[in-house]
Amino acid sequence: MRDADIEPAMDLLETWNMAPQTGNTDAERSTIRVDNSFVAEDSGAVVGVASYIVHSETLGETASLAVDPDYRGQGIGYRLQVRRLEAMASLGIETVRTETDRPETIEWYVEHFGYERVGTTPKKHEFSLSDVEEWTILELDLAAWEPSD
Repeated sequence: MRDADIEPAMDLLETWNMAPQTGNTDAERSTIRVDNSFVAEDSGAVVGVASYIVHSETLGETASLAVDPDYRGQGIGYRLQVRRLEAMASLGIETVRTETDRPETIEWYVEHFGYERVGTTPKKHEFSLSDVEEWTILELDLAAWEPSD
């Protein structure tokens, strides 16, 4: 991601009700960091975004994976997810936590990446799906993970 990608990435995240609430430290997400984020582009337009957070030397968290609705089903989300997992692995991250509220996304993470469901946690405010009040917490043993096509 480049600085010029922030605004279109935020717009894309807003499409899914997942845009960080800048300046609100009590928000689910309050920032997006260029150095921990990736975008997918088509003819210069941002059509996908994914980021991650480093919590410690061995624990990371995925954040803000979104694909333009017109580009869904083309493998963009998968490639963004692989890229951010590779980035975290290169930093020595061993465990990746992911929180999501969308049943199809939970199944996608489990099926394609080997995540395990480890619990739930309440949402801080309306974010992503407005009718779901908690996140499903998933974890991935990144030290054992290998990308698959």
